Amino acid sequence: MEDFHDSHQKLDSIVTTEPTYTSRGFFRVTVEFWEPVLATPSQQHGFSEDTRSWSRNDRRPATPAPFPLWEPSSRRTPSPTAQTTPRVDPTNIPPFFESQVQRWSQTRGLQRRFESFGIPADEVQPLLRVFVRTVQAGELSTAEGHERYNLIRFASSSEDEAPSFDIQDIIYSTILFTWAGDPSHSALLSSAGLSADTITRIQALARAGDRSFPAEEFPDARKMHRKVIMHVGPTNSGKTHNALRALAAAGSGVYAGPLRLLAHEIWERLNMGQIVPLGMEELPVPLQRDAERETDSALDIGEKAPAVRRLGNPKYARACNMITGEEQKIVSDTAPLLSCTVEMLSFRKPFDVAVVDEIQMIADEGRGSGWTAAVLGLCAKELHLCGEETAVPVVRELLKETGDELVVHRYKRLSPLEVEEESLEGDFSRVRKGDCIVTFSRSNIFAIKRRIESMTSMRCAVVYGMLPPEIRSEQAALFNDPDSGYDVIIGSDAIGMGLNLKIRRIIFEAVRKWDGISERPLSVSQTKQIAGRAGRYGMHGASEPCGYTTALFPSDVAFIRRTLELPVSPLPFARIGPTKESFQAFALALPPSASTHAIYEAHRYISRLPPMLRYAEVGASRLRDICEFVDTRGPKLPLADRLNLVQAPVAWRDPACMELVARFVGMYQEEMDVDLMKALEGTEFMANLERIEGKMREEGRRRASAEVLGSLESFHKALVLYVWMSFRQPLAWNSHEEVAALKTRVEKGLDWTLQALTRNQPADKGWKEHLQAQRSERSKQIQYSSLREVKHRRTQEQVTTMAAQA
Repeated sequence: MEDFHDSHQKLDSIVTTEPTYTSRGFFRVTVEFWEPVLATPSQQHGFSEDTRSWSRNDRRPATPAPFPLWEPSSRRTPSPTAQTTPRVDPTNIPPFFESQVQRWSQTRGLQRRFESFGIPADEVQPLLRVFVRTVQAGELSTAEGHERYNLIRFASSSEDEAPSFDIQDIIYSTILFTWAGDPSHSALLSSAGLSADTITRIQALARAGDRSFPAEEFPDARKMHRKVIMHVGPTNSGKTHNALRALAAAGSGVYAGPLRLLAHEIWERLNMGQIVPLGMEELPVPLQRDAERETDSALDIGEKAPAVRRLGNPKYARACNMITGEEQKIVSDTAPLLSCTVEMLSFRKPFDVAVVDEIQMIADEGRGSGWTAAVLGLCAKELHLCGEETAVPVVRELLKETGDELVVHRYKRLSPLEVEEESLEGDFSRVRKGDCIVTFSRSNIFAIKRRIESMTSMRCAVVYGMLPPEIRSEQAALFNDPDSGYDVIIGSDAIGMGLNLKIRRIIFEAVRKWDGISERPLSVSQTKQIAGRAGRYGMHGASEPCGYTTALFPSDVAFIRRTLELPVSPLPFARIGPTKESFQAFALALPPSASTHAIYEAHRYISRLPPMLRYAEVGASRLRDICEFVDTRGPKLPLADRLNLVQAPVAWRDPACMELVARFVGMYQEEMDVDLMKALEGTEFMANLERIEGKMREEGRRRASAEVLGSLESFHKALVLYVWMSFRQPLAWNSHEEVAALKTRVEKGLDWTLQALTRNQPADKGWKEHLQAQRSERSKQIQYSSLREVKHRRTQEQVTTMAAQA
């Protein structure tokens, strides 16, 4: 979550817009641990014997890998399925639309896709031919057609997205079904050779996919006139300050963020009175600077008066519950405030104030639909959206259909950011305390950790996506505390989200990133987000009032300097996802034998959406594999269960985790009873966990392997899925106590293993125990129950009441 700061730091004007009305083939990607195998021990760590520096040519795996780790970018080639097309001039779309339709109609896979939608094989080509003739005749390129078919989509793309033929495939397909689904064209389709049944099916599919007005899917919110306030600015600009203070002062309210870490911190601070409500006086920082200083907060204390304090004030305390996909903490049945992850929001309950964090994630290909739903569906009198400036245009477009008022507050970075003149010249011995090295693969993270720890006396904390949030938080705390001995942190590009990191300097290991299709330079937005994590305001004192950034290699420094000076392009679209209603509608319109994949493809290739919206993406081949898994492993599952499983937090690319998930699905389908301990029988998970726990009890130097770490990560992912499902189907996924206990054990094992992988292990082993004791003591101040306990208590009360009445 973004830092926040005193309201006096808000700059620029307030802008108000006028309100307007494997199976066998499943695992195609293998996750393995690759090490550079070179001639000498020092080269084994990726630096030469003479210069002890990192070389781009050292990036070679010992054996072929699906995603080569050390391979130079010049050897990487785009995926053969990735076709790009020239950018389309938005002022001259009709010629492109008419000239490319023939090429699209010959797309490989189009015949198969239309057949999966229930169009007979011998009628697909007649349908395509009549559509091509109609488009080439210019009948759809009129002013009315331009608006009805949203032709502007041909010219829409983001700054880091090359024009893709896959996107144009979606656009052409949705235009075809919108056109052919119009009853006024039935006679033309009939004359082209389509049967009455086929025409009827096409019309049913078009109706099922009509989401032209997604705002109307939230009727409760449409009954309100909402005030939407956007707080936008770069990293370290203090843009969530006023939003959280408004929440703390609200009669009822909700905070929604992207991570459980953030939801938990807001929950804790509201209950402990650590957020000063709007309208209450904030004490100046100099009076209590030392007492107020935080070491493990994701929030900035501000310049003149901190709105977030380590020492809570009882008069500021607000009862707040917390609900995420993995955790539920109920302080009171009547608590007026709620802290949650975006996907757990309620669109029926009214609030006075709602705060939605990281609004730029509205365009995220996997999770963006959650933010779109929040913008359109939250029933809040005052809706605060915090994030990047890039999200303003797309939010404004979405709100044109709601009639809500929009106010934009813009903020600037609180501390300057400087690009250093020199790189590290590939030499990791030049890394200093307070540095953060950003790289783009898990294997790189551990390879760099070994290099730095072998070349210097410093220890390195690590943060990456596969680590559980609790372990990421512990690693961040190690780095932040000056007495822990962990002076450097290494992580992925998402290193700062949800964590408060006292980073003095960001070092880019590379400025190109593999996106699953090809290796591309970082976008302007990505570069600014990563570099902006350096020098958080007030973290390093008056002697170092700014942050610094550089790169491992000289050529990359020039790229960073040039890119940071460029403006960030606005997000061109938001994401939308399938709903239970749309899933059911397509299931009824498609043939009874339609697969889960066909239902998902129907959403993408048939649905009529406003031009600023696109369906959430998981990748065509990956979606096919996910749906094939669901249909193969759970062929008897009801439609709702299939949708639930596809949307669950499943580690689809992790074979070890998927082996256990397959057992879960089989037990649920056959017995409606998912016994966790029975599912674990015969797997390596328990054996690896018990092996690590045995080592944890031993004295002496800690030793572990990356393979064991990977096994524990996979185990934790499977347990997180079990918890997620148990909240939704508690009777079937009923090993509640077992999964909670195992999850805690695995997290302790992960934490220990990361320490064991540290070369220069600290002599003082009590530091982490002291930190955890502090946190435990702090958490004890908040009395709460789980939602399951609350429901059980309510049931018991009802039974008692009924017995008394009888």
